[in-house]
Amino acid sequence: MKVLKKILYISLWLFSLNAWAGNQDTVTFFKNLREAKTETDKVNSLLKLAKHFLTVDVNRSFGFIKEAKTISENAGYTKGSAEASFVWGDAHFLKLNYDAAEDNFTEALVLYGKAKDEIGRGEALAGLGKVAYNKNDAAAALAHYGDALKIFEKFNYKDGLAGLYINLALVYEDGGNIKMAVDFYNKGLKTARENNDIVSESSCYTNLGNIYTMEEKYDLAIESHKRSIDLKHQIGNKQGEGTSLNNLGVTYYQMGNIDKALDCFQSAYKIYVEIDDKKSIFPSCNNIASIYHEKNNYEKALEFYDKSYKVAQELNSISKRIVSLEGLSLLHKDMGNLSQALDYSILCMQLKDTLYNKEQAEINAEMQTKFATEKKQQENEMLNLQLKSETLVKTVFIVLAFAMLLLAFFIFRGLRQKQKSNLILSEKNKIIEEQKHIVEEQNKDIKDSIKYAERIQHAILPPDKLWFSLLPNSFVYYKPKDILSGDFYWIEKKDDFVFFAAADCTGHGVPGALMSIINYNLLNKAVLEKGYTNTSDILNYVNNELTVSLHQSYRESSVRDGMDISICAINTKTLELQFSGANNPAYLIQNGVLTQLNANKFPIGSFVEEAIQSFTTQTLQLKTGDIVYLFSDGYADQFGGPDGKKFKYKQLKEMLLEIHSKTLQEQKDVLDKRLNDWKGALEQVDDICLIGVKF
Repeated sequence: MKVLKKILYISLWLFSLNAWAGNQDTVTFFKNLREAKTETDKVNSLLKLAKHFLTVDVNRSFGFIKEAKTISENAGYTKGSAEASFVWGDAHFLKLNYDAAEDNFTEALVLYGKAKDEIGRGEALAGLGKVAYNKNDAAAALAHYGDALKIFEKFNYKDGLAGLYINLALVYEDGGNIKMAVDFYNKGLKTARENNDIVSESSCYTNLGNIYTMEEKYDLAIESHKRSIDLKHQIGNKQGEGTSLNNLGVTYYQMGNIDKALDCFQSAYKIYVEIDDKKSIFPSCNNIASIYHEKNNYEKALEFYDKSYKVAQELNSISKRIVSLEGLSLLHKDMGNLSQALDYSILCMQLKDTLYNKEQAEINAEMQTKFATEKKQQENEMLNLQLKSETLVKTVFIVLAFAMLLLAFFIFRGLRQKQKSNLILSEKNKIIEEQKHIVEEQNKDIKDSIKYAERIQHAILPPDKLWFSLLPNSFVYYKPKDILSGDFYWIEKKDDFVFFAAADCTGHGVPGALMSIINYNLLNKAVLEKGYTNTSDILNYVNNELTVSLHQSYRESSVRDGMDISICAINTKTLELQFSGANNPAYLIQNGVLTQLNANKFPIGSFVEEAIQSFTTQTLQLKTGDIVYLFSDGYADQFGGPDGKKFKYKQLKEMLLEIHSKTLQEQKDVLDKRLNDWKGALEQVDDICLIGVKF
């Protein structure tokens, strides 16, 4: 269902462009370009031509975009340069070049900001959202769409709101949050009606109808699909009308009304034949054949299965041929043609092997590409680990289920041909053994992917060169529990301030690593984009943005998607230190005396009643030789020693007082040895991050 949604999503976007282009006169565009008197007029005419050719000949649009970009840059026309980057992103998106589209939309976002065009920034953020969605990066898609939504709602930008509501609904629907999806579809529906946006209105009805069908709310589903059919017929969107008819047929079929379902499927089929849409003809033929098969009308079922197989061959699609062959095999079995049914089953199995090998080759090629572009795909790679695991389970299930089906068939025939049956059984065991080998290879690929995700996470952490250039007399003791970590350390500089922090995100492994990337980026944004220099302001900003990004509320805050953190800001000229903390304190050693700097007793991502809590700042005057230690709870919570108990903070304080006069590198070595001695043969229980800085 997820794949189908993405195809419909792209098709809707294309249709919107076509609807715009259909009302334009290409000749007029070229005439305006020739008569342009200023550089600004010329750029605007070039971009109108580029937008037009996006729906006619994408490749031709690139020439107009490049020329508009060059003229804008030479003339200092920032908004024109931003528009060119944005349309360039759309062109790459249409050609499925998602990395290039992401670069263009990012550049457009920056340029719109320089031009003080807030609506343009919202459009660029929405563009980044649709790229992330099509790259299966749901977290990034929601973050970008959420930022765009704030802008559109602030300026009541109805031309963009309806489509944005639909895109948000799609992400929530894919993630299984049906309630949020329905809410956003209804918001999109209301906005589309107010704006007389029939395209978006019909799309909302289509997707609401599918959800209501899934929830068995059939009256609402039928009403939604019929409204969608009427609207798409009204605007002449035949392909969309066929899709809605097909969806209505699915609803009737699930209700058990196969006659009405057949009428809908046949109506959709006639439309697809009329517009020669082979990709849609294929599922229509299969739907019609399935119903005739269920009605025991074998002659008509065979006719439409044959049609679907012919279309699959014309489309050169192995997966579609497999679907048709499975239907033909079951049909001939019910007709009593067991020999022909077996022939179709064997051919189907051979095609599945071919398809599997093709998918494996694509996975290998994709992995090589990812290793070449590791920085750009850091969060996407983590989510792909889960998707590959799901693909592996589905693949093994399909292979074993099909093997069992053939095995049962051969055993049945073996009542009369025992010797032949034993031979076939032996062959099947060999196939299963081969599949076992394939599964082992796939598991190796997944482990390799996790190792690669580790490289991605390390890539976002501050390089040693940067860290020690800002804090030369310091150490970072960083020891993840698993390959991936929920702990991270952070450093940044602005004006006379150096900011540094030790953070502990919810969980460890892949979930913790994903949260660490989100929070790391929010810390950077707080300092570099928002310009905060007070540590409590930084934490308050991260707290607010994390709550928005994860769409948490007071009632949902028990999920605890948050972060414990200790953060410092040192004025390098005056040695004035600011400290703020979320649950995690810090230790300051002055003249051999250890003082604990207490943190606020709540994490990032926490509420009191309906309000997000605020953090406080402690300010201290340091002098040369003072040492500050920041840490997560991993070191103190480690089990070990003679009684298998926690190390605890009391021992940590005593040890730091004992070693604080040593060099920073010697302190780090002692910390590592003491932990390993304490832990012994026990497992490390949590990620560990401990920072020491001497001033």
